Parts: sequence; structure tokens; C-alpha cells
Amino acid sequence: MPAVPTSRHAVPAWHRSRTVRVALVGVALVLLAGCSKSAEAETSRATKTTKATKGSSTSTNRTVTVTATGSSKGVPDSMIVDVTITSGGASAAEVLHDNNARTHKVLDQLRMTAVDDKDVSTQSLDIGPTYDKKGKITGYIAHNSLEITFRSLNSAGTKLDYLVAGGDNHVRVGGFRLGFQDDDELVSTARIDAVKRAKAQAEQMAKAAGTDLGEARTITEVNVQNFSSRTALTTYDVGAQASSVPIAPGSQKLNVQVKVVFQLA
Repeated sequence: MPAVPTSRHAVPAWHRSRTVRVALVGVALVLLAGCSKSAEAETSRATKTTKATKGSSTSTNRTVTVTATGSSKGVPDSMIVDVTITSGGASAAEVLHDNNARTHKVLDQLRMTAVDDKDVSTQSLDIGPTYDKKGKITGYIAHNSLEITFRSLNSAGTKLDYLVAGGDNHVRVGGFRLGFQDDDELVSTARIDAVKRAKAQAEQMAKAAGTDLGEARTITEVNVQNFSSRTALTTYDVGAQASSVPIAPGSQKLNVQVKVVFQLA
């Protein structure tokens, strides 16, 4: 078979392989450059997004917190009385029996004056020994403390007279306080006043800081205080029962405290 003629310009096989490798390296470099630019662009966009998010978060978290107290006034319509029945004797059993009898007498007296059982509650019952100067037990004494609610101030004085007179000298009125049977309206008025005061305070603070006040984010009621007057009766003259105890209710203040968090612009 005749020999196949070869061109004098034919490229050796090893040279062709090198050329291919160089071309592939060039393509790879181009691709890497493109990926690098794409990554840089993506990183730039992510950085801008992060900055925007941080700026938005910072703006959202700018708040001012204030605490304010609102108040309202009303005329009391009820009276709560603290009464103590006291008994003494030679033995604990004797004293307890006597105190129980006297307490039942007081409760019966209250029912006779139209005081509901739910308006009478036992606060404490104490019994213990009494001593002489040498520390020797001389007897025992018992104290039964009741809290009684009179729901009408017009008749509270008369009922109090009957109560003490019926218990002889064993019943002592320790004190009383005036209050409200239904204070919902007073609390509502005081609550609104507190929120208005809180907003006014926040506006002053925002203005001083050179910014504007936004909407309220949270409102929390901290405390409700009823400043009912409490009067101690250290003595009570049973002989004065002919004329009932005069009661001047006057007016009382009710406070509501709130905590409000406002957004800053």
C-alpha cells in the first residue's frame, strides 16, 4: 500500500494537546472571573439589604417609656367596720365558749338590723394565757375579730350603735373606712386620665429629644389605689346610743397608674 502523504505544516500531536489545555485554562479563567463579579454583585446587594434592615430595625426599636397616674373623685356609699369581741376567764375552754356565745350574739344583732351574712367575715381568732408580774399564768383571753360592711351610710351609724350596745363591754370597734360598692366608673375615669397624662409626658420627652412621638405600642395598668379614709375609734360610749354615730362621707380619691411604651418617629 502506498504511503499516505503528510503535510510539512502538520502540527505534532503533543503540540495540539498543549494548545487544547491552554484554551481550556483560558475558558476556566473567564468563567472564574464571571463568577467573581457575580459574587461581588451579590455581596454588594446583600450588604445594602443588611444595612437597610439594620436601619429599619433601629428605627422600629426607638421607643420611650413613661409611667403616669390618673385620678378621679367620688362620694363613698359604704362603710367597713373592724369589730373585736373579747372574753376572759380561768381556762382556755371557758374563754373560748364564752367568746363563741358573745360572737353569736353580735351576729344575731347584725341580722336583726338587716346586715347580710355575706357582709360579715372573720378576720382572726386568738386565744392565749395572761400572766402576772412573776410570769405565772393567771387566766386566758380570747379575741375574735370581724370585718363588717354596711352598704348604706344613712343607716350605718344606727346599726353600729345597736351592734356595740348588744355586745355590752366586750365589743370594741377598732376603726372603720369608707368605700364604694361599685367603683367601675371611677376606675374608668382615672384610667383614661392616666393614659392622657402618659401621652403628654411622652410628647414632652420626644420634643426635648428632637423627634416626634408615634403610636402607643403597649399599655399596662400598674396599680389601682382607693384612698379610703380609715378612722380609729379608741373608745365608744355605749350610753350615746340614743343618737346614732354621725358619718360625713365627704369625697374620696381613686388613683390608677399606667405604664405606656410609645414609638418614636
